[in-house]
Order: sequence, then C-alpha cells, then structure tokens
Amino acid sequence: MKRSCIAAASLLFLALGSGSVAVANQTRNPAPKTTPAPKPRAEETDPLAPLLQQAQDAIDKGNFSDAIAPLQKYIAARPDYAFAHFQLGYVYSELKRYDDAQAEYVRTIALDPHMAEAHLNLGIILMDRDPGAAADSLRQAAELQPRESRPRFLYGLALERSGKREEAIAQYQAASALSPDDYDIHFALGQALLVLKRGPESEAEYRKAIALKAGEADALMGLSRALALQGKYGPAAEQLQAYLKLKPDDSVAHFECAFDLMQIDQFDAALAELDRAEANGGPAPGSRKMRAGIYMQQHRWKEAATALGAAIPISPMDDQLYAWLGRCLLELHDFKGSAENLSKALQLNPTDPDPLRDLVDAYYLGGDCPSTLRTLDLLSQREPLKPIAWFVRGSCYDTLDQKKDAVAAYQKYLDLDQGRHDTQDFQAQQRILALQRELQKNHH
Repeated sequence: MKRSCIAAASLLFLALGSGSVAVANQTRNPAPKTTPAPKPRAEETDPLAPLLQQAQDAIDKGNFSDAIAPLQKYIAARPDYAFAHFQLGYVYSELKRYDDAQAEYVRTIALDPHMAEAHLNLGIILMDRDPGAAADSLRQAAELQPRESRPRFLYGLALERSGKREEAIAQYQAASALSPDDYDIHFALGQALLVLKRGPESEAEYRKAIALKAGEADALMGLSRALALQGKYGPAAEQLQAYLKLKPDDSVAHFECAFDLMQIDQFDAALAELDRAEANGGPAPGSRKMRAGIYMQQHRWKEAATALGAAIPISPMDDQLYAWLGRCLLELHDFKGSAENLSKALQLNPTDPDPLRDLVDAYYLGGDCPSTLRTLDLLSQREPLKPIAWFVRGSCYDTLDQKKDAVAAYQKYLDLDQGRHDTQDFQAQQRILALQRELQKNHH
C-alpha cells in the first residue's frame, strides 16, 4: 500500500487560499499628505492682509507653529472668512494636531461648502481614524473636482479601508482613466484586486505600475503574489528574486520565494531560500513544515523527520505534522513510532483518510495483524478498499490462522486486481490453493 510522498500542493497551509502566500502582508498605501492651501485673492483694502501673508510666509518655510498666532488673530477679527480657517486647519494637519485640524476644516466647509480642498484635507486626516467618515468627505471632494484623479483615488483608498473593496476598485479605475500614468493608482488597484483574488487583473495593474516605476520593490512583491495566485510559480519566484535584490533582508520574501520554488520542484533552490529566511530572522511560522515537505519530496526521510520533530512543539495541534512524521517513520521502518504519530494525527483530525491508510501500513509492516484488520475496517467505512488492501487483509487472516476469511480476502483481491501485480497475484493464488487443501483436510 505504498503511496507517493505527499504532494507539494498540500503545503498550501502557508497561503491565504490556494496560492497567494501572505496576501494579508501585502504592502499598504502610506497615509496621504494633505493638500496645501490655495492662494487667496489679494484684497488691497483689507488691513489684516499682512497677518495672512505672515502666516503664508511661515507655511512656505515649513515653520507651521509660527503660522498659528497670525491666523488666530485674523480669525478673531474675521471669524467668517473660510480661507483663514482652512489655513489654520492645514497648519494643524502638518503639526499632527488632528482634532484641531478637523474642527477648522469643518468650520471651513460650513462657511464655504464648495471648497474642494477642505473636503479633501478633512478626508485625509480622517483616513486612519474614521475611514467611513473620510470616504464621505472625499466623495464630496471628488464630486467638486470631477476632472481630478487624486480626490477619486483617495476616495477609493478610504472605501478600501472601510472594507468596501469592490466600491474602492471602481473609484481606482475611474481615477486611472483620468490619470493613466499614475503609479500609485495602478499599485493600489493591483493590491485591491489581489486581496479579492482576481489574479489576472491584479497582475495587469502591477505590470502597469512597474512600467511607470521600474524597480519599485513593493510592486515587484505584489506582482509576484498576483502570479502565485494564478499558479504561475516560476514567474512569481523570478519577481520575488528581483525584489530580494532590492531588499535582501526580507525574511518573509525569502520564505515566499521558497514556497514558489517548491511548487515547481526546484527543491534545492527552495531550501536555500529557507536558509536565507532563517538567517535574516529565524525560522518563520511554517518554515520547518515547509522544509519537511521539501525533504519528503526528495525522499530525505530522516531529515524530514528531524524537521517535523522541531515543528511539532511549536504547533502541537497541527494534525498534518503528526501525519507527515508518521509517514517518514514508516519509510524509515520505525513502525511503532509511525503508528503512534499517525494515531495522534487521527485523534486531532478523525476525518482525514491519509493517515488512516498509512496506519494500515504501519501496523501491517510491524506485524500487528489484529490492529491492521481493525484499521482496515475503519478505512472501509470511509472509502472503498483498493485491491491491495484485500491482499493485506488476506495475509493478516492467514497469519491469524483464519483460513476461510483468508481465502475470501485473497479471492476478493484477485477479482479486483485482474492480474496487474504478478508477485501478489501469484502469492494469493498459491495461498488460496494451500488453504483450501488445509480446509478440506480438516473437514475430513
């Protein structure tokens, strides 16, 4: 009942789904900057205009704190002048006094609801604190500036942070139509599509982003994940390798590259990437399991068993680790140890038939015929037994001197196998003849 080693595809425990490793780790867009204040029209008759100029000079020099006093003096004299409130809100934004900035932008909008910059900046400072409210402000900014891509892009970003990713994609696409050469828009769109597992569309957007800014590490990472999501593991590994030339100390990226290389059977290269990942940050979660899976693919059973032995204390409730270790010990002819680990796997996950099949082998090769038969009975409740299982059943009955049952099982094997395995077929035929003679002798 030998089976090929567990397929590499079973290592998708690493991924969020079936291929995109660590989509949750996808680089996020940084917090956007607020928009500088628009220049006011000069009012020659305004005796307070020097205060505004003083504030503007301080802003131009980046001395935002120095702009507060002249703006407050101006507002005290002219409390209904929207531009002065906007300026003060902008200054507070740059000083990260967001509650004060919010109050000033709200006041600005109340005085001049058509000032798009006020809606825009209010949305920006709310982006991290209240993305839903930010989306409302940015929607209004986008409506006031229908030919500008930035408000629509930021509106999409706020929607995405609010969990409305499909709506965000629509806004990113609208922004892209207005500014087709904007890297940030293509990157954000690629990222949103990737999270929704829309691999081909995500790939296209990342490629556009890279065409605009060659060598951008985050875009290379995103493209790799979009390719992996589609099962294009070779190209995905190539993009990750390009990324790692820019960021060689990224242990997560080395880990993901190892995963992609493993999928295309480049096992030695995958192990080298795991070594680099561990050198940069210690074993990542799952790295020992991946290493064991690679060793199993290479039939390096002893090394696989060592890796699994190190992984189990870290994840003691992972049934697959025990199942794999049981398989390795089976190959190493440690039948008792194999049975113990396979039984543990079945305790944690009774529905998995793989360790049950291996447990039949462990008991049978270890000479425990009663346990072999009991396990075959369990397996037969999950799936139709394969022909070789009936040979094993016959052999166990034979060993236990249950002659009639042995003959019936051997015959069942022959009927199902139909001559595909010469050695077992010959043994079964000979044992049937011998057992029938013994039964006839006993009968007489």
